[in-house]
This record gives sequence, C-alpha cells and structure tokens, in this order.
Amino acid sequence: MSEYSQSSYAQNAPPMHSAGAPSGGAAHASPAPAAPSKKIAIFAIVGSVIALVGSMVNWVVSDAEGATGGIKGIDGDGIITLIIALVAAILFIVAMATKKAALYLVGGVLGLAMAIVAAINMADPERLVTQKLKDDEGVSQKVAEKAAEQAAKLYEMTAGPGLYMVLIGALMALALGALGFMKARAAR
Repeated sequence: MSEYSQSSYAQNAPPMHSAGAPSGGAAHASPAPAAPSKKIAIFAIVGSVIALVGSMVNWVVSDAEGATGGIKGIDGDGIITLIIALVAAILFIVAMATKKAALYLVGGVLGLAMAIVAAINMADPERLVTQKLKDDEGVSQKVAEKAAEQAAKLYEMTAGPGLYMVLIGALMALALGALGFMKARAAR
C-alpha cells in the first residue's frame, strides 16, 4: 500500500458509467446563457425617451442680448430624431416582451442614426439657423446661409442642451441595443 492512500486529503472520484463519462452528466452541464434581462431593454427605452425629449429642446443657443431660449430641434433635424427615437423606444418595448435579437439590433442601429444626426448638428450650429430661416421666413437657401453666417459672426452660437440630450440618449440606445442583441443571440 502506498503512503498516500492513508492521507486525510483523499478524494473519491465520481462513479463511472460504462461509456466512461461521470454519472449525472446532464446535471453537471453548464447552464444555458440567460436571455437579456429586462434592465437592458428598460435602459434602452430610457435612452430613446431622453433622445425624444432632447429633440424638442433647444439645439442652438446664442449669447445675443435679449435672446430668449434658442432654436428648438423640431425646427430642423429634430423632427428626424424625434421620429427615430419614438420608433426605437417601441422596438425596445417589443424586444423586452419577445426577447428577439433582431429587435435589439435594429434599435441599436436607430440609436446610431440619432447619434449621427446629433453630431452633424453639433459640428455646425449654423445649419439649424439656416433651416429655420428658410422655413419661417421663406427665403432661399443662399440667402438663409448668408444670414446664418452673419449671425454666427455677430453672436456666439453653440450647441444647446437638446443636442446633448439626443446624443446621450442615442448612445445609450446604441450600446444597450448592441448588448441586448449579443445576449439574445447567446441565449439561443
């Protein structure tokens, strides 16, 4: 007999079946990955709602004396982000109920689209001023661009809080849509 068989650290091996696999193989298998939790969809919905509300808030503000507020997102590209955010929120609600990976993916892509629109408008605040002049005053594109350029020289025009809200909400929808997609695919 070996001196190790008397050790207090002896371990028993599980009984073997005739096939050579330990007994209870099914009981010891790793559990299947869980479907995306409702938290992912809820936070994605919150991101979409933040972008939706941001679409209706000031996108351009200036330091002009006597200026009240600014130009709201819905006076320009905010209509686009408002519609996209609404569709994304609905998709995330359905994704939460059905746990379908494709819905999370499409919601994330819509988040990317909102982020692109927000980034374009952040980089060029004069763009929204031009759109507002064209729509409200009925002037041509060339005249509106010239007036927006002159206004930019006279006053400091910056991105307003609405653009930041849209960007934050869009990035939340993008990230959580991608995460929900990956978790839903892993659960299959």
